[in-house]
Amino acid sequence: MAKKSRRVRRKGAPPRLSEAQLVRPVAPVTPRATASDQAADKGRLKTDEPVSFEEEYRYVIQDLRRIFALAAVILLALVALSFVL
Repeated sequence: MAKKSRRVRRKGAPPRLSEAQLVRPVAPVTPRATASDQAADKGRLKTDEPVSFEEEYRYVIQDLRRIFALAAVILLALVALSFVL
C-alpha cells in the first residue's frame, strides 16, 4: 500500500504552459565591474610565464598516491580474507 500523504491536495491542475510560453528570448547580460573585482584585479600578477602544474597541484598528487596505496591495501586484505573465510 502507498504511504498516506499529509499534504493538502489542490483542486484542479495548474494551467499548462505552451512551448512558446516556456521559451522566451533572454537579453544578454553584461557583467559590471564592482569595487571588489577591481581590487582583486590589482592584486593579480599579469605575466605570461607558463604555469607549473606540478607545483600547483602537488597536494593533489600526494592525495592520489595515498588513495592508491590505501586501495591496494584494502584489495590485498579482501583477497586474503577470501582465502580465510
